Amino acid sequence: MSEKSVVILINVPTKPQRLDILSTITKHLVTCDLNLDLIADLTNGFVGADLTSLCNEAVYSAMTRRNDNQISAVEMQDFYCAIKKVIPSLQKGVEGVVDIKQVDWQDIGGLHDVKQQIKQAVEWPMLHPEVFKRFGLPVSKGVLLYGPPGCCKTTLVRAAATATRTTFLSLNGAQLFSPFVGESERIVTETFQKARTLAPSILFLDEIDSIVGKRSEGGSHRGVQERLLSTLLNEMDGIGIRLDDKVTGSSTEEAEGVMPGQTQVKENRKSDVDNSRVLVVAATNRPDLVDAALLRPGRLDRIVYVPHPDYQARLEILKIQCKKIPVNDVDIETLATTTQYYTGADLTSLCREAAMFAMTENLEANEVRERYFHAALSVVKPSLNDVLIEKYKNIHFGKTNQSLLK
Repeated sequence: MSEKSVVILINVPTKPQRLDILSTITKHLVTCDLNLDLIADLTNGFVGADLTSLCNEAVYSAMTRRNDNQISAVEMQDFYCAIKKVIPSLQKGVEGVVDIKQVDWQDIGGLHDVKQQIKQAVEWPMLHPEVFKRFGLPVSKGVLLYGPPGCCKTTLVRAAATATRTTFLSLNGAQLFSPFVGESERIVTETFQKARTLAPSILFLDEIDSIVGKRSEGGSHRGVQERLLSTLLNEMDGIGIRLDDKVTGSSTEEAEGVMPGQTQVKENRKSDVDNSRVLVVAATNRPDLVDAALLRPGRLDRIVYVPHPDYQARLEILKIQCKKIPVNDVDIETLATTTQYYTGADLTSLCREAAMFAMTENLEANEVRERYFHAALSVVKPSLNDVLIEKYKNIHFGKTNQSLLK
């Protein structure tokens, strides 16, 4: 009989486990009013070594505050500083993992109805899963944001990730497409595995129409996009490798060139994996190019239209942008009225161009006047028009003429 070998996977600590680890580490420190439960909530994806490094960094921060290298009580502000410096081991060198810039909901002007829909689709399942369970409702697995370009779809997703304090992973066509056969599918599979390991997490697929596209009606075209679509559908349906199971194998398998547990992995590929804490969020400017299989219930089953900003939204966006630059004698309400077909990106560009006009006229200038905005209006043109807006408004998934945007 050959000697059996056992391979056991030690998975990433859950929040209760992180809380236990933090309690063990900090009992040797001089602390003051630490909220370990909050720290455990903020350290999603941290392993034991990362948490030790985090505590050490917090101690250094406390010593720096005293400026005399003497030991002082470690406070919450020290952990807030340390979290910005310590990167979890699982996020180092991983494709798709993004260290997002913090975006608050109030940083996004207008779109109040859209914000509420995204909060329901993204925040509620992440922050209050027990409510869905109490009502017997399945948690949404995916959300699709569509609308005209430049209307802050990506920014909305980042705001949701900031509010939920989840791991944010992002994939786009440039990351996925490879000249090597099977490489693109491998990236998708490994990204989903990493998202499950770092759960709760949000996997953002930007410009999903360019990543997977729509399968040809005739079925004769079989390109990398169709293989990517098939892989994506399987992963969203929960057909993948379970990383949280114990994997076993024998030394005989190793001698034959078979990795320990390979047979078990093949069996696991046929079983379901837990995607309940992974939310897929996709964005597109071309909803007519999204395959119908992605839009069925159980996949991207929440579809949110992000419209162009109306007058009130433009007014709020301009007020937010004008807080970032010194303005004087600018009638923002009139400016919001004259920028009818401008998107959020257009308005941001307009404010930047007005500041550039002020700098061009005088490098010593310290304010942006209204005449600079009038000059910027002649340079920055709106991205939208009545025809394009009407086409987006006429899209109704499930019974849409998919040729509307062609």
